Amino acid sequence: MALLIFGKLTACHLLLVLLLHRPPVLIAKNFEAAFQGECREDSPCQHLCFDLHDGTFECACKDGFTLSVNGYSCIENSKLRDRDWRNASLWMENGTSSEEFFNSEDIDSMPSFHTLDDESPESRAYHQNDGVEINFETLDKEFKRRTHHRPISYEHLHENSASRSLNSFNVHSQEHVVPKTVSHGDVFQPMNTIAVSTPSVHQVFHTCSELQCEHGGNCVLEETSKHTVRCKCPLGYGGTFCEQVVEAKYPRFREDSYIALPILRDAHKSMQVTLEFRPEANDGLILYSGEKLDLRGDFISITLNKGFIEFRFDCGMGEGVLISDQPVVLRSWNTLTIYRDRWDAWMQLNSGTQVQGRSKGLFSRITFRLNLYIGGSPNISSVSDRTQVQSSFKGCLRHLAINRHVYDFRPSPRGDALEGTDIDECSADVCSKVTCLNGGQCVAASPDYGVCLCPLGFIGDKCEAAMELIVPLFNGSSYLQYPGLSNTVLSFIELQIVFKPYRPNGVLFYNGYKMDGTGDFITLNLVNGYLEFRFDLGTGAAVIRSEEPLAVGVWHSVFISRTGRDGILEVDDQPRVEGISPGAFTQLSLPLNMYIGGVHDARDVARKASITESFTGCIQKVVINGKPLKLVDDALAGINVANCLHSCVEEPCKNGGHCEPKMAYYSCHCHLGYAGSNCEKEVTEMIAEPMFTGASYLHYLDENIVKRIRGNKLDIKLKFRSFGPSGLLLWSGKKDMSASSDYLSLGLKEGYLHFQYNLGSGEIIIVYNTTRVDDGKWHTVRATRIEQEGSLVVDNGVVAKGTSPGILNQLNVNNGLYLGGMESIASLSMNKYHSGLVGCLANVTLSTNYHIRLITHATTGINIQACL
Repeated sequence: MALLIFGKLTACHLLLVLLLHRPPVLIAKNFEAAFQGECREDSPCQHLCFDLHDGTFECACKDGFTLSVNGYSCIENSKLRDRDWRNASLWMENGTSSEEFFNSEDIDSMPSFHTLDDESPESRAYHQNDGVEINFETLDKEFKRRTHHRPISYEHLHENSASRSLNSFNVHSQEHVVPKTVSHGDVFQPMNTIAVSTPSVHQVFHTCSELQCEHGGNCVLEETSKHTVRCKCPLGYGGTFCEQVVEAKYPRFREDSYIALPILRDAHKSMQVTLEFRPEANDGLILYSGEKLDLRGDFISITLNKGFIEFRFDCGMGEGVLISDQPVVLRSWNTLTIYRDRWDAWMQLNSGTQVQGRSKGLFSRITFRLNLYIGGSPNISSVSDRTQVQSSFKGCLRHLAINRHVYDFRPSPRGDALEGTDIDECSADVCSKVTCLNGGQCVAASPDYGVCLCPLGFIGDKCEAAMELIVPLFNGSSYLQYPGLSNTVLSFIELQIVFKPYRPNGVLFYNGYKMDGTGDFITLNLVNGYLEFRFDLGTGAAVIRSEEPLAVGVWHSVFISRTGRDGILEVDDQPRVEGISPGAFTQLSLPLNMYIGGVHDARDVARKASITESFTGCIQKVVINGKPLKLVDDALAGINVANCLHSCVEEPCKNGGHCEPKMAYYSCHCHLGYAGSNCEKEVTEMIAEPMFTGASYLHYLDENIVKRIRGNKLDIKLKFRSFGPSGLLLWSGKKDMSASSDYLSLGLKEGYLHFQYNLGSGEIIIVYNTTRVDDGKWHTVRATRIEQEGSLVVDNGVVAKGTSPGILNQLNVNNGLYLGGMESIASLSMNKYHSGLVGCLANVTLSTNYHIRLITHATTGINIQACL
């Protein structure tokens, strides 16, 4: 059955076509029109405006109003009368032409048409609507003339959940009904665009034979009208047909709603309940549990009775009743706290007086064998005698904690809920008034407040401002997301983070195995100012906690490591703390995404990680197993990340120099030709003997150089002077190094020169241990290799020799030649070196006669000056 809706959308707005495949019912229409441009103060929208990020925008209306067919004005629902919907039909009956129909100024009053299943094209041409013939063929031709488009043929909506998602206002269906000759997203030119979208529909059903409930929903009589039926939906689903997925972070309860949570544990003797709720009626069952289905014997209940909170509890010999000293505030958030210890209980509603009560008899413990029910009951009549209420709670719930366990109302295993019925999301409409720009996404920060989550590179309440991210700042709702560590840390992991907290709580680092709250994980988390390192290998969590709390507003450095079941935590200058995980498992697998500064949803992390909130503060450095994490470039995604107040954000390094944060300070890495603390000085003199600072290097990709490094032979001569006991002089290896990768290096360790290489079958380390070379004086070096055999000579002294293992004799490298150091030195050298040379190089010769012009031949160089 094809249903055509026509509307005059100002002089240049076009026709909308909507198809519905449904049993014959009378339906009221809301639809959406998309206009070219973007939302501004002068947009035509009467109530709400939404940018569609494709150069168009659409209008919508507030609750209680219906979008007019002009696409921008709103009509109060109470003013929509049957005669308004019939005007177009009556015009047709009275001989009004289609031209007059389209040009009429009263086009805002639209006809409503029945829908029929299995309708043929012939019967569709003249369809009967309350005795009025509607000529759809004439209207098709008018659509063709107005849109300058080809004749339209129609597709029926599929009988699936996507095509039936029509019951929520202003929500697009997953399947749009479009003419067969028009692809989704086509723009009709030259006029403003009409986007074909699924309208909101409220359908009325009188018998269950007309209604097909999905996902296990049951057809029941409407509570407010015994002449209509509806679908009663299981937890996690909603909509007219239970076709919509509903994730109730803040559940909303109505008549006959309830959620079942697991049986209370460790609450038989004492319990503390904290509840935040927004009631919409003065009576209702909020919470109960007990020993028997009819609550005979032991039980607890929290109810609303004539606006007052009642807490009832029975330890088996007579109930105690506590009644709040003041009524709840309807349609506002109320906080209730109850504490029970054996016979005695205390209760406080909002800022009222604490009320005290006591149960009867000698028994002091409560046996719980029932699930914990909130919002209502599967059979409320069976518990009404004990709870003294006859109806379910009506309203919203945003927080429930019992004995420090904060409940997650999503279905198990991701949440705590075991089952439930007719649960809506209280925050479903909060984003209808929020417009996020540049790909930002609105989410409910609370049931009453929506915020924009901005992608990387944008900030602002509406994500309206672009920025270059340099030192990330996390605001408590932020995070950076990266690929998980997977199986790269099965037996071992080292992690270093430099950070500045602004609050004493928040997660710095998390990577897990499952999203149901179980399995392996590793986390670094601030808890009341103390830093906690936790990891779980599958048999229990190790908890390693700093000895002292960390000051807020100052920079800190933390280093953690884990080998097998053993973990180590080092924070600033505090004593090192060690711990061990329980059980026998020794390997850590982390396939989920890794998070820095927060998590996507705290409800999806391992429960034993004890993550309650995201980090608030700055993070400038993260190093995993010796490899620095590029906080921005390596991120898969990020939300609400701004720039920290740090000197590097002001871009102090001149002439393209790179600013590296170092706690509260910074250093500039200058390109070749520039020097100075801020790279402000131009180096004009010829440098024959470059000086290196430990964070300097020269990099060569010239084939004339690289070919003399690769292969089965090597002969290197050079002069150097070193002012430190350790540092890398020379390196050539692979772009992606692994333990078996080929490499060649020459460097200092503890004052002695080391010549190392790996040809693919094992490494050899030749140490020249007869002469220390960290005395600041010039020394000459010659390192040679013929196939597997190598030799090292310093200052024409005794020759040190060695042979690499295995049978391989060729050096295969692809990352050029580095002198004096390299970027990401710990990572690229597989932790063999952690800094470059602090000193000078000169007279570097390859293959006995190829002299490298150290500055001229360099492809790149960082922090190079003339030797002092």
